Amino acid sequence: MAKQITQIEKQTPSEVEERAEAIKKLVDMTADNHESLMTFMEIIEELHEAGILDMVKGLLRTRDKVGALAVEQMNQPTMHRVIRNGTSAFQFLGRMDPDQLEQMLNGVSQGLDKTADRTGRQEPIGLWGMVKQMRDPDVNASMTTLLGFLQGMGQEFNKKTAQ
Repeated sequence: MAKQITQIEKQTPSEVEERAEAIKKLVDMTADNHESLMTFMEIIEELHEAGILDMVKGLLRTRDKVGALAVEQMNQPTMHRVIRNGTSAFQFLGRMDPDQLEQMLNGVSQGLDKTADRTGRQEPIGLWGMVKQMRDPDVNASMTTLLGFLQGMGQEFNKKTAQ
């Protein structure tokens, strides 16, 4: 018959054994992820060569002064306006239909291209030339869009003054 076990002894690894196990885990992880580590090391090398690591190091060393300066700049009245204007711009863009915005921006881009083409030529246009231009379907479409824009903007302005 076997002898009864009354006490269990836990084996606690020594400090040397714990360090050896930790090193073994690091080596295994390094071997498993060597491509990722090589890419990461190349990125670090590029950052060092560009001087970015030195800048980050200096920033971290003077973080108290930089933090105080940043807070001081954020408390400027102009910065408050920048933040509010940025928020308003993002809200505006959020309300815009992406397809409409793209069409408008493409139109503005093409209009600027045409303007650049005509800027070199100093051809004065008279009243009759403007009337003839109004018959052009492209000019007519732009004028219709512009008038709609002006009407909508005027309606919004009138809402503000009526309040």
